[in-house]
Amino acid sequence: MNATLDQMTAALNGCDQSSPFLLQNEGEYQAWRARKLALREQLAADRVFELDRHERLPESQLEQARLQIEAYNFMLFQSASELGKDEFLALNRQFGLDRLDSNLGADTDGVTSLRVVSDSDERAQYIPYTNRALNWHTDGYYNSRQRCIHAFALYCVNQAERGGGNCLFDHELMYILIRDRSPELLAALMAPDLMRIPPNIQDNRLIRAEEAGPVFSIHGGNGGLHMRYTSRPHNIVWKSDKRSERALNMVREILMNSEAVIDLRLQHRQGIICNNILHGRQAFHDPMQPPGRLIYRARYHDAIVIGGRDEPQSGDA
Repeated sequence: MNATLDQMTAALNGCDQSSPFLLQNEGEYQAWRARKLALREQLAADRVFELDRHERLPESQLEQARLQIEAYNFMLFQSASELGKDEFLALNRQFGLDRLDSNLGADTDGVTSLRVVSDSDERAQYIPYTNRALNWHTDGYYNSRQRCIHAFALYCVNQAERGGGNCLFDHELMYILIRDRSPELLAALMAPDLMRIPPNIQDNRLIRAEEAGPVFSIHGGNGGLHMRYTSRPHNIVWKSDKRSERALNMVREILMNSEAVIDLRLQHRQGIICNNILHGRQAFHDPMQPPGRLIYRARYHDAIVIGGRDEPQSGDA
């Protein structure tokens, strides 16, 4: 195991050496694990936090919301009236989320309007802008290390007529399930060359360079856990040695069979604020006429601030 630990540690430049996510820190891991699982026993995953008349989370509920996120890495909210994008972003800032990721499909304000687009729209080649199902993934798994997505938020302006629900899986719980069963396979998931994303080239123009990295890594500074993963079979190359294959099969097996998968369908004026957990989306159906399904999405280079922890700095992963 020593060689494995050396390789893993080399991939975690600058992280907090007391992080519970380092395999050598068994005592710190057991204390963190016990607290997280106890919180999950105490708190219901489907609790919905009501926003106040200013469309903010009341200060009296902020601590409870942070405990909810510590337990499940997400929280649900309901607004009394429809949120505009400015109000949506202001709500996210209550959780320390400020550094928006500017992606190809984002609007000029950095918020992405997820809706079905016409075939003539260049975004139609990307599944989020269709009514097709999205397999398990974390957001921005193809991003560079300098642009890691640590958190995102969704807000439902209009839900589809049928379908369009989400499935969620806490990436920290995934870590626990794998570490408890096989620390060796967990170390394989932290190898810096485990996953490779080929470059995105369109019309002889480089849209995104090739990226490589681990599935699990640790934030520099605060020692938090980050996950990069996709179930998509295309445009990704996995390391092909036997240990890596066993590790990836364990992730797939857990996602297929675990009772910890959370299914939800955001209703009108509902939203979710979360760290970058594993998630997917059902296919959906809308009538031909507008307005159709519309979800606001904001992606962040920050992680949610919990219990006074500092968010990771740009480039930490």
